[in-house]
Amino acid sequence: MIKIRVDEGKLPWIVGIGAILAGVLLTAACIFYARPSGENGVAAFLVITMIIVSGFGLCMSGRNRKLIVEDMNICYVNSFGRKKNFTLDEIGYCRSAMETGRENRDYLKLYDLQGDRLCKIEFNMRESVTFLQYLLDNKVRVECSEKSAYFLKSMIDMKSLCPEEVPRAVNEAYEAAKQCIREWTQQNKKFGVEWKTGIAVYLAQELSDRRQLWEQEGFAGAVFRDSSSVRHKPEAPDIPEGCLVLIEAYLLKDGQFVIDKKNRAVSVFANVITVSRSMQVGETLKIRLFSTVTEELTEQLGYLHQVLPKNRYHTETIVLRHELFEKM
Repeated sequence: MIKIRVDEGKLPWIVGIGAILAGVLLTAACIFYARPSGENGVAAFLVITMIIVSGFGLCMSGRNRKLIVEDMNICYVNSFGRKKNFTLDEIGYCRSAMETGRENRDYLKLYDLQGDRLCKIEFNMRESVTFLQYLLDNKVRVECSEKSAYFLKSMIDMKSLCPEEVPRAVNEAYEAAKQCIREWTQQNKKFGVEWKTGIAVYLAQELSDRRQLWEQEGFAGAVFRDSSSVRHKPEAPDIPEGCLVLIEAYLLKDGQFVIDKKNRAVSVFANVITVSRSMQVGETLKIRLFSTVTEELTEQLGYLHQVLPKNRYHTETIVLRHELFEKM
């Protein structure tokens, strides 16, 4: 059974209580010290009242506002505790935005089949991203504002695959990545460097934040082979939950790995495949394909083009702790 609870978390409570206390302290200060009178007094107490009321409003929002999903049934509760119940089939489409800067828009708005708004939540609410994945997995059309963050756009652009489609999708992404890296190498011949590239496979639960990318232990359970050893069409791999497929490239100079001043191997990478629990009713696992591999690599390579001439590096001989495959 799929269960998701999207709520405000503790932040509205903290800010709301803080606003109420600030209003009480300001009231005490006005009464015992400033003692404003006339129009100034009315204005001061009006401002204080607004601060206290807004504090209570935030506390009510923290207590009441939530969205609960149980399989295909959805219940939205607003800040005043009013409930609205609807089903997944009643959702026509969703509009989303995750913007920073002047506009700073952050929302998920659901509309019914007639175009009337069902509810609105924000990405700063807990489990909002999980709910978005629920919508995407269940084929709800999600629109994204043009200025939204790359994370949101890449999530919406993800595609679902069946196991039989994985080898071809990974191999095509790898060929596109190699072309992207070749073009960068041609444009930056002055550096005299080359790249060690390949497809890496991991299990998410075995990755460690304390290790560099080259130090991570790989996963050998998928059906990956070096291109020179593949003489027939490979079978669909049995990919478990938590499996991650990446394309990695490590910068080499005279056959050795380039290391920066923080003792990190210079590299670029892009996510290709991830396998996680499906939010689709009746489905267990979902294989998701990232469609932004070349965009990610292009951005990272562009950054290296700028920083390589400005910093000092040295080279070392290191041994990768996972295999880089040439073909799946």
